[in-house]
Amino acid sequence: MGAFQPVRATVTHRHQSRWSLCAAVLAAMAVSVAAGSPSRAATPVRVRTHVTVRQVQSDPGVQPFSQWRARFVTLMHPRLNINTLRLQAASGATVPFWTSLVTSPVDGLSYTTSMVGASPFATTTNTNVTYAPIVLRIHFGRNVVLDPTRPDCSDTVAISSRFFSSPLFQPSSLTSNGVYVGTVQLISGYQRANFWTSVSSSGYGVTLVASGAPIVVDVNAPLGSRVSSITLQCGNSVKTVKLGQIDINRYDSLIQSVISRYSNASQLPVVLTYNVVQTISGSCCVLGYHNAVPVSSGTQTYAVGSYIDSGIFSGVDDIVVWSHELAEWLDDPFVQASVPGGGNDDLTPAWGHVGQVSGCQNNLENADPLSGTEFALSGAGGFVYHFQDIAFEDWFYRTPAQGTRGLFSFTGDFATDAGAVCH
Repeated sequence: MGAFQPVRATVTHRHQSRWSLCAAVLAAMAVSVAAGSPSRAATPVRVRTHVTVRQVQSDPGVQPFSQWRARFVTLMHPRLNINTLRLQAASGATVPFWTSLVTSPVDGLSYTTSMVGASPFATTTNTNVTYAPIVLRIHFGRNVVLDPTRPDCSDTVAISSRFFSSPLFQPSSLTSNGVYVGTVQLISGYQRANFWTSVSSSGYGVTLVASGAPIVVDVNAPLGSRVSSITLQCGNSVKTVKLGQIDINRYDSLIQSVISRYSNASQLPVVLTYNVVQTISGSCCVLGYHNAVPVSSGTQTYAVGSYIDSGIFSGVDDIVVWSHELAEWLDDPFVQASVPGGGNDDLTPAWGHVGQVSGCQNNLENADPLSGTEFALSGAGGFVYHFQDIAFEDWFYRTPAQGTRGLFSFTGDFATDAGAVCH
């Protein structure tokens, strides 16, 4: 993308809650704090850092910082009919996607998967998916504005410029488990590695293409939102930063209001925020989610995340949250597993007791089992970005490995599959 030339707009938020939360996937995110040496090599470098949160000052009634848990969740939404979705994809009324039937040897059952793009077993070409870049500047009152058009606490370049120049949206030389998978966007590189035995000699991929210049949208935080002040070591300086906390249902209503204005059902709206998390009944902190909802023009998929100052949460820097959510959007765009009557779309044999999942899950949320992992990758201008490892499809279904070097995740944290059915 060229120079960052935002277009400004204003949205008035209507306070209402649309969807209830699926509590089954709430779990503490296992974390490993990270940082290290910048690397220009294509191979991702695992990094470690030690940054201490020195002090938190919150409005009265805010949950104590010591009780915060970093986590990712799934929202409930109306049931989506797979045949209707196929017709919508053919007419541009939702994102392009493909389905497959996977029989798992662990339980002998067959499962349907739906993934964005085209089947790696039927095509050798790349699929372009348009994304709508939206920069959400949130006003919390008391002159507090969490503004992605400004730098984060340790940088001199605007967050929005860093974000849209990152390997999420710009091609980078990528390796997976020591195998060069192409000069591609990070999520496309992951999907190539996921089905490497089928696509290694082809141009297969899923590429995100911007609909235009990022649009800056000013909104007021919903009623009941709060802000915490956190003192951090930011580079060579100690600074006080703000972390906005918004009820997840009110936040989702706000997000749907914004994306209905600035994207359409065939696009992926990418809504960038800065240091904004969601709460559940006052409990902090949800870092991201993805969802799919029916709209008048079709079915709208979207993902939610924030660019977070390093040190607020362990193992969460710059684009880590977005690498998690975009990967899950890619391989589970319609999030049907948790929907009553949703059928078996992207259900899996039960797995768990790993990553953020303390119990058992049975869905193809490919980033959840590796939440807390963090790797460094050089991007534009040598800036070092961070992303998490992502599990391959075969890890969930316990099928023979198709991924790079016969491993079961993008950077090799999983050398074997998920094992026996989780209980």
